[in-house]
Amino acid sequence: MKNPTTQEIEALLMNILSDGFNRSFGALRATNCIDEQKLAEKYKGAGSEYYDLVTAQIELTAKYAAPAVRALFLDQEC
Repeated sequence: MKNPTTQEIEALLMNILSDGFNRSFGALRATNCIDEQKLAEKYKGAGSEYYDLVTAQIELTAKYAAPAVRALFLDQEC
């Protein structure tokens, strides 16, 4: 099995976490528990305040989680 780099692990985690956020966000929207009008003012894609805030947290989580995922590959090789 390939031993991925830390950057590859982080990229994969970013995709997984982003998907999880988007699915969760969609579920909350479906229940009408989010003020979409207020959110739309600052969540307009890359470069907008809320989008960048969410992206930064996803990136941080991926960076913190990458060593634990890497350890799974290292343990497997022993």
